[in-house]
Amino acid sequence: MVEVPKNEMTMIKCICASCPSYTKCMDSGNLGVFCSIGDAKKCLQDLEGCKCQEDCSVSSEFNFSSQYHCNEGSASQQQM
Repeated sequence: MVEVPKNEMTMIKCICASCPSYTKCMDSGNLGVFCSIGDAKKCLQDLEGCKCQEDCSVSSEFNFSSQYHCNEGSASQQQM
């Protein structure tokens, strides 16, 4: 099971804010590293696309194949 820490290193590498599905609500809550925490459904309006597998160094570093963590949950939640 993949456990991605939400720490300074992953926050610096995080590209969630550049994702087409990222909203102002997520920004106001300083949300990010959804592969670690998952829970952004309260802010999610529409799925507009996902960069988890394309551009994210956190995703490639932890070698997970899941995506849409803002909607579907963290990497470890998706593997359950």
